[in-house]
Amino acid sequence: MKRQAFFRGVVDTLPMVLAAIPFGLLFGMLAPASGVSAWVAICLSALVFAGSAQYVAMGLLAAGTPAALIVLTTFIVNLRHLLYSLAMLVPLRHLRRPKKVALSFFLTDETFVTFNQRLQRVLPEEQRVAYYLGSAVFMYGNWQLCTWLGLWAGSSLTGIESLGLEFAMVTAFLAMMMPMFRHRKNIVSAVIAFVLAWFTRDWPHKTGIIFSVIVAAVVASTLSFLETDDD
Repeated sequence: MKRQAFFRGVVDTLPMVLAAIPFGLLFGMLAPASGVSAWVAICLSALVFAGSAQYVAMGLLAAGTPAALIVLTTFIVNLRHLLYSLAMLVPLRHLRRPKKVALSFFLTDETFVTFNQRLQRVLPEEQRVAYYLGSAVFMYGNWQLCTWLGLWAGSSLTGIESLGLEFAMVTAFLAMMMPMFRHRKNIVSAVIAFVLAWFTRDWPHKTGIIFSVIVAAVVASTLSFLETDDD
């Protein structure tokens, strides 16, 4: 039964994996064009495993931003995973803490959505870990493979640096964010972040980006609280 649950997680995640392939390839291709070493890109995909945070980190690395500020910025960008983790505590409450910590590394937007969609139908407690791993391992393996293929393409194909892939990084990041713009609070916070980032673009070490993200996150959290209070 656990094996069936694992492969069911793989199958259910297939549409998400297909959608993530262009972003993984583009991340690998952009690394050489942005002056980021191949081993740094590989480590980002293997150890960070977060598409939006990796794109942000690569842009900051290319700009020569200090490491501490990069870590802080990517942490803020990925704060939504804290909410995901809290939501996952209920269906996985039967697990010991070390196992929960290990599983949390593989938690992505795609696996969170896939797991909860299946959970809302029927997913017995004894099959939940296997199903989760099927989805998560499939996403992780796909992201690593796409990063390697993108790095090969970015470093081997001639003339790729003249294709304007730096702009494609911005486009890819926006495409990943678009599904979040269905909610008013996300639209408002995105506009605030954009305006503040524009006015603080000359701050040293890209600190304006961090400031803009923090303010936008506070606004989004406040709006979420107000909406909940209204309900």
